[in-house]
Amino acid sequence: MNTPQNLINNANKYPNEPALSVKNEKGQWQTDSWAEFFDFTMGISKSLLALGLQANDKISIYSYNRKEWYGCYLAAQMSNVVGVGVYHTCSSDEVEWVVGNSESRIVFVGNNPSDNDDVEKMPNHRLLNVIDKLNQVDVVVMMDGIDTLDHDKAISWEEFIAKGETIDESEVLERVDAIKAEDTSCLIYTSGTTGNPKGVELTHKNWNFELDSVEETFQFAQGERYVSWLPLAHVFGQLVDNHYWIRNAMHLHVVNSPLFVVDYAKEVKPHLFIGVPRIYEKIYSNLKAAIDGKAILKIGLKIPGLSNVFKKKLKEATGFSETRFAISGAAPINPDILTLFQFLGIPLFEGYGMTENTAGASINFEGNNKIGTVGKAMPGTEMKIAEDGEILIRGDHVMKGYYNNPSATAETIIDGWLYTGDVGKIDSDGYISITGRKKEIYVSSGGKNIAPLVIEETMKSIPLLSQCFLVGDGRKYCSALFTLDVGAILRDKLGVEAHIIPKDPGEQLSMLEEKGHSLPDFTDSEEVKSEIQLLVNELNGRFSNPEQLKNFSILPRDFTIDDGELTPTLKIRRKQIRENWADVIESMYSD
Repeated sequence: MNTPQNLINNANKYPNEPALSVKNEKGQWQTDSWAEFFDFTMGISKSLLALGLQANDKISIYSYNRKEWYGCYLAAQMSNVVGVGVYHTCSSDEVEWVVGNSESRIVFVGNNPSDNDDVEKMPNHRLLNVIDKLNQVDVVVMMDGIDTLDHDKAISWEEFIAKGETIDESEVLERVDAIKAEDTSCLIYTSGTTGNPKGVELTHKNWNFELDSVEETFQFAQGERYVSWLPLAHVFGQLVDNHYWIRNAMHLHVVNSPLFVVDYAKEVKPHLFIGVPRIYEKIYSNLKAAIDGKAILKIGLKIPGLSNVFKKKLKEATGFSETRFAISGAAPINPDILTLFQFLGIPLFEGYGMTENTAGASINFEGNNKIGTVGKAMPGTEMKIAEDGEILIRGDHVMKGYYNNPSATAETIIDGWLYTGDVGKIDSDGYISITGRKKEIYVSSGGKNIAPLVIEETMKSIPLLSQCFLVGDGRKYCSALFTLDVGAILRDKLGVEAHIIPKDPGEQLSMLEEKGHSLPDFTDSEEVKSEIQLLVNELNGRFSNPEQLKNFSILPRDFTIDDGELTPTLKIRRKQIRENWADVIESMYSD
């Protein structure tokens, strides 16, 4: 069955069981049953038909995760319409590109919880800047509670839903029955680390193959809890939050801001948790600080009788006390994090995949786990290494192609093999290791190939660091740009309890000022630099001489999405960082 059919099945089989929970303005959970969520989605589907959308037409959803996002995406699936996710952090130019390139006829507009009340960062205002350039857009629908744009194409959520009142459910169900495996399900735009994002065209067949493969690796049951926080414009978010959750009738809990994902995990106690390394790094940093700062913990964890007691307490503190499977993907994770989590009994495993193969290609799991690798190929997936070290993937989860970009498609899919652009190796047991991106491999002036990702992730284990950006391409030695973690400064330098530290970076800076300090007190501090230098020297021992850091600079601020330095999934954008900090980079080689 495809996802629309699974939704219909859940509404019939579990009509009164919880499907989706969101918090209202008072912080209280509001839960839709499967029957209620089906009715909500059906209402959106009928309005899509009333507006004249045909099979393979496109709709864009420009918002962070909220009830309407799930409903709009699933309504598109039920109507055999193509859903296009737009990251809530996208600028006006990025919105223009994605909506325009996808030829979307309707744009649904929601919220950006990272806007910090800056009007210019709100999706409705960013869309208003470019809507007159998007001639193919017929209607702009404002999600519930979003101010309506001052534009002829804009309508409220209530007006949109009212348009479908004359449409019979049978018309939607006919669309569901007409869905073919080869039909395009969605367009997912790549994060655009090297230029304009490309629209990855995924079919219902792609999703079903991927879901079948996932279920052979791990399974969850009706009613088990999951926390949704990954942006739904991301392939991993769509896999679990728009498809897997429905296939298994899980209970989805929606996070209202990515800043509070750990707080939600502590409250919900999810059975399944999906994250990127950045989330686990923050948790790891607090765990390490707690263990290293309390002698009783450090000693107790080594004593058999006490160890289980302390492990249980630390596990509960993370929010993963009932988690049966936690996954890290999208970027390399420091093996030290995996080691500590698994030592505490938290089943955190690293996997690998990309948008072009519908999220997952390989994964570690209980009984088949080798830390430092991304696991073995998932069921039905073929993986091999090309002569130049590039990882190739083949299977029915490989994309249809890049939307309206046949040349890029032909460069990426050759003889059925997806050329990932990632470099790695497969050991004798079948475990796959990623050493870097093909386009990001540095070549030193001495001709040595250097993979930045592994070095960067290793250096980020230094407690005070937030980010590490390796410099070394064409240089006589490697250097790095470091940014400091303000939360770690508050915790380790000013003695603030971890649970008191705000999640929002702006609020962290305000707390720093309230304590009589500013960020330059630490970024410019020779004491801090010396402390970091000692740890760099220690970590350098893990690498060959050409890969070791010979110099570093501490930047006056962290990398941000707004400055173009991070993707919405918190990957670093190398070109933009080089441009933004060119003077600092050159200063490290002034000798």
